[in-house]
Amino acid sequence: MRSNNVILVLWLWIIPSAGLLAQYEKIPTGYYSFPIMPERPNYLSGTMGELRSSHFHAGLDIKTNGKEGYRVYAAADGYISRIRIGPGGYGNAVYINHPNGTTTVYGHLKRLKNPELVKYILSEHYTKQSHALNLFPASGAFQVKKGEVIAISGNSGSSSGPHLHFEIRTASQEVLDPLKIGFDEIEDDRAPIPASLAAKTMDIESRVNGQFGYFTFTSQERTQNRHTLDTIYAFGNIGLELYSYDQHNGSNNKNGVSKIDLYLNDDIHFAQSIDTINFGRQKNIKIHSNYQGQKITRARYGKLYVDYGNPLDYYYSSQSNGLLNVSVGDTILARVELEDAYQNESALEFMIIGTEQHITEQSSISSQEPYYVQDHTLVLQQKATNTAHLRLVQNSVEKILSPDYTFGTQNFYLVNLKEELPQQIIYGDQKTIDLNFGSQVLPARNHTFLADTYSIQFGKKAVFDTIYMKSKHSWTDKEDILEINEDIYPLKESIQVEWIPQAHYDDLSKYAVYQINNPNFPSYRGGQLDNGVIKFNLYRFGKFTLLKDDKKPSIELISSKNNRVYFRIKDDLSGIKRFRAQINGEWLLMHYEPKRSLIWSERIDKNKPLQGEFELKVSDNAGNESIFKLKL
Repeated sequence: MRSNNVILVLWLWIIPSAGLLAQYEKIPTGYYSFPIMPERPNYLSGTMGELRSSHFHAGLDIKTNGKEGYRVYAAADGYISRIRIGPGGYGNAVYINHPNGTTTVYGHLKRLKNPELVKYILSEHYTKQSHALNLFPASGAFQVKKGEVIAISGNSGSSSGPHLHFEIRTASQEVLDPLKIGFDEIEDDRAPIPASLAAKTMDIESRVNGQFGYFTFTSQERTQNRHTLDTIYAFGNIGLELYSYDQHNGSNNKNGVSKIDLYLNDDIHFAQSIDTINFGRQKNIKIHSNYQGQKITRARYGKLYVDYGNPLDYYYSSQSNGLLNVSVGDTILARVELEDAYQNESALEFMIIGTEQHITEQSSISSQEPYYVQDHTLVLQQKATNTAHLRLVQNSVEKILSPDYTFGTQNFYLVNLKEELPQQIIYGDQKTIDLNFGSQVLPARNHTFLADTYSIQFGKKAVFDTIYMKSKHSWTDKEDILEINEDIYPLKESIQVEWIPQAHYDDLSKYAVYQINNPNFPSYRGGQLDNGVIKFNLYRFGKFTLLKDDKKPSIELISSKNNRVYFRIKDDLSGIKRFRAQINGEWLLMHYEPKRSLIWSERIDKNKPLQGEFELKVSDNAGNESIFKLKL
């Protein structure tokens, strides 16, 4: 499907990946067997490179018919090198090292099967007196053979339903795509679907369909695996983004597409190939996909350009990092080609016409509010009445704005935030809106934002690109609200906040910071009180308040039988932090499944009856503690 005149360019792009390609080539066919229900049709709910909210998905999510209890097999000969047991992440997980230098990972397990391994893990629970473990057995201590049952599938950890998570990693812990290594258990003759394209204006002078903003276009399939869009009218620097997915035979799950090429007039302009995942660079997904656009569209659009601050090496771009520079009079035939791991191909074709004035009914998806920020541009709007001007106030100085364009009944005004940070808008009807812009935060620099009752500290690696501080602290006698930007900017690392509450509290030491982007579901952020100042870290922008959790966690006895006790533990606000059980004064292991709020006991000596004085202590993040005592 590729033109001959781009062979040299593609070869230059492939060279940096030669070492990676060699990793695939040196694995012989049939080296790994399928880890669950082998030699039977299997189905996936996740593929490698799939875009998730905070990471690129590593490996495969293999469906287990919505049930736990399937046998999990070692994919190749080797030895167990690591075991993780815990309530989050992969939950109960096993890592197997193989003679070829790779490691396979099996996650969300219900339990392990090897009796000696189970005994070793139970002993470590009691030695460390912890329900969560991260173990590295001695090399070769637990040998396994290809096809040996190592575990039972489950739903542990941060899973949304029963399945097996399976990975193949290189010696340097780079994750390979198991589908590119090949398994007959997964059948796929279905081509990827380019469902929707987004076009984004990248600076204040650019236009899509005569407007500034972010625009989506739904594709239509004209012939098999050939999709088209309405013509896009554009001018200036434009970024294209794609929402796409892949489906396998027998399953309607929308999985990821790792290989995407963009051609302009048959010349390669941008290419993406996610052949491996590096765990240390996972947070960069926030700049690979459109963070702000996802909040609006509820879909993850992957950028067909390399945005500022993106350090990933998944891409090739011929010029301008993949951005389009469209001039008046240009006629561009654009084609996006997609390919899945089974080399099924599809394409999306559309025209881009260079024009500055073309206004269509395709309005920006971001223009429903009186104002919003996109990258470095403030977009304002008001009804197109006889009073066409707006006034901006910056440092007590007013500036008159004329409309940049009109769409329907609305006038639109654009402000370059790199050049000015206004504090107020005064509309033609004299309505005033406070913008609360304070300062620019530049990437690769430390920055401290100071206000009367709070300060915010950014490290050098906190932001991908320049952001514009827009914050406000308001309070009543009973409540403080701290707003720190809208959640439209991704953060690469956490930032530190120091906050002096102004409301009246009975005992400030009993209050903690909660994020209330969704007021119905406050999210605990904690914080440390130091001489009237609360210090806390935040990982995404939004709205914060102080709440008091003085309610103890609940403990409900479910059953006491078969030498075990089962409890349901819950906390209504700050969340469960820790628990500890003992029998006759001795530590007792309690397994924890937070999705079901369930904990249950396991003795190290199965022959010793669970009798005597039992005690369970459960604490929440606010320091409240409940104690449950029982005579067994």
